[in-house]
Amino acid sequence: MTAPETSPTRSVLHIVAHQDDDLYFMNPDLVRSLQDGDVVTTVIVTAGEGDGINVDTNEPQRKAVAPDFARYSTERGCGLRSAYARMATGDRDRPWHREAVEIVPGFAVERFVLVGHPSVCLYFFQLHMGAPTERGTRTRLHELWEGALRTQRTLPVHGGVVTEAQHITRDQVIGGLAALLDRVRPTTVRTMDPDPEHDGGRTEFVCSDHIDHTTTTQFALAALTRHREAGHATVVEHYRGYANRFWGYNLDSDAVTEKAEYLATYSGLDAPDDCRHGTCHTCGDRQLGPDPFRSTHMMSTAHRYSPTTGWLRLGPGGRLNAFGVLGGRLAFWTETGPASGEWKGPFVLGEGWVAPTLAVAGLPGGPAELAALRRQHVIGSGVTVDVVHTTQDPDGNGFSGWQSLENPDWAHGDAHRQRELGVPHAAVDAAGRLYVFCRDFDQGISVRRRDTDGTWAPWESIGGSFVQDAGTAVTTERGTVELFVPGKTSVWRWHQTEPGGPFLLDDTLKTGRPATGGLSAVDSGGGRTCLYFREAGTQQVMAYRQHADGRWPGSGAGLGGHGGTGAVAALWAPERGAREAFLAHRGSRGRVVVSMPDRDKDVSGTHWRESGEMFTNAPSMAYDASGALAVAVIGLDGRLRVRRQLSPKAGSPLGPWSS
Repeated sequence: MTAPETSPTRSVLHIVAHQDDDLYFMNPDLVRSLQDGDVVTTVIVTAGEGDGINVDTNEPQRKAVAPDFARYSTERGCGLRSAYARMATGDRDRPWHREAVEIVPGFAVERFVLVGHPSVCLYFFQLHMGAPTERGTRTRLHELWEGALRTQRTLPVHGGVVTEAQHITRDQVIGGLAALLDRVRPTTVRTMDPDPEHDGGRTEFVCSDHIDHTTTTQFALAALTRHREAGHATVVEHYRGYANRFWGYNLDSDAVTEKAEYLATYSGLDAPDDCRHGTCHTCGDRQLGPDPFRSTHMMSTAHRYSPTTGWLRLGPGGRLNAFGVLGGRLAFWTETGPASGEWKGPFVLGEGWVAPTLAVAGLPGGPAELAALRRQHVIGSGVTVDVVHTTQDPDGNGFSGWQSLENPDWAHGDAHRQRELGVPHAAVDAAGRLYVFCRDFDQGISVRRRDTDGTWAPWESIGGSFVQDAGTAVTTERGTVELFVPGKTSVWRWHQTEPGGPFLLDDTLKTGRPATGGLSAVDSGGGRTCLYFREAGTQQVMAYRQHADGRWPGSGAGLGGHGGTGAVAALWAPERGAREAFLAHRGSRGRVVVSMPDRDKDVSGTHWRESGEMFTNAPSMAYDASGALAVAVIGLDGRLRVRRQLSPKAGSPLGPWSS
């Protein structure tokens, strides 16, 4: 490997198993990064040779076609390069510079750099998905990860510059990815789901995702851990794979159409009769068939760890605090003084590896209570996943260490059950009781509570079924706690009738189908909660505000929006309605879109405006010490960016972005 390049402001590295994983599961985020001029590097770990037959899977006669594994891998790689060329330049036939690179001793891979666009680069590791053995069986990549295999063979492609099969060890794969991390110095890494959910509709355990997706992510996390040990704090985003089919689709028609165009290029539907790359007979993956829309993978792009919107809050000393995760560790930013507009941080804290989504709670103006999902390798026991908790110091300048709250499925001792644990949600009631919720293996909700004397009760199931890993908890003005979680066809609500009481399921809330990816709820005064989420398929922002008598409306109010994905941040505006709340979400271009109340109280409705650059996860909002609204995001460069009202008066515009 050559010496590290100077890292640009935004550099995005994708680590995927197969040639179409990023197109299916990470677009449109991928194409936005290319269009915005980010440095984009993608590593394809396996050869993706499948059954070796590059024929439409719906073709009745395909069984008569002899498999050619190297050819199919070659043609899939060609299709991917065509798709990248089109996404970056509009020209599917833009040429690539091809070379062999030894990333670690004894492991050479092929690197492709788009001619005229040196910031676009692809690496093909070509690990055999199923290398044949002398016994007539086929090896699998997960066996290399688990230690059942000492080496895994590579599969050279036709016309390639790495012509000999190599036998690669587990450590060479991890070391190779770590070497690329060191060379590329990405500010954001995108990879897949390390612990996908099971199919909740089956009586037996059936993992929802491809095992190569999971295994590749394990390798990626191992390499990221080494990269972190070298002093690098990187944003990491995990994308859900096949499990998207279980939940309400979260892309609108325009996003799905755009996604289909690039998949059509990848599959070779717009390819010339003769492949201009000259290395394959047919350009593209013909297994996809003539219609990209026939796959449900088209319809969603969702994070495995659904982002939340409560990570900006007013803390001790009247200073705004912001919380995130960089390189698997808690990252903390704080204002230098009340409403100062100046920030210090990030301070990156803690050990272990925590998921990118944090639950942030606390009494108003008091220290923050944080909960996270920690994932760690235990020698001799494989991977364990638990919920961890930490409390901010009273002065707001530091934190206690992570304390394990274990796992609702801890007693089962089943790795499958433990590893599917959902991201936590948290709330503190008026008396200071802390409640931590998460989705359990049975796809219901479990809660663990800390009483006013500091003692923790055991995990308790409060019911539910087929709920998403994307809830939100809110404390009402009465001091009670409510939990909202999207399901398959509606949103679930649990509530208390008195502070400290049990959680009751509300069967009166009937909403439209929520899109996968999160929701938010705010106390809107008068004993009324207002719920915001995106409508499946359209991505329109919907509002459901509770009536004064506690009932819920039969239908929601559509608030529009700019497409996009993820939870909608909401902050209630005094003396206004559900349409006039402060709202922010991630729009179709990956940038923040904000709606603020009009200066005139008689002017109703939303006023969406897009600004800034592409960011990660979801935005957050809070009032600062002066009462002015602040909107915050964490960029693809891992930096905190904040916009603030010029004054705390109603209708005051937002000032410029600062970091």
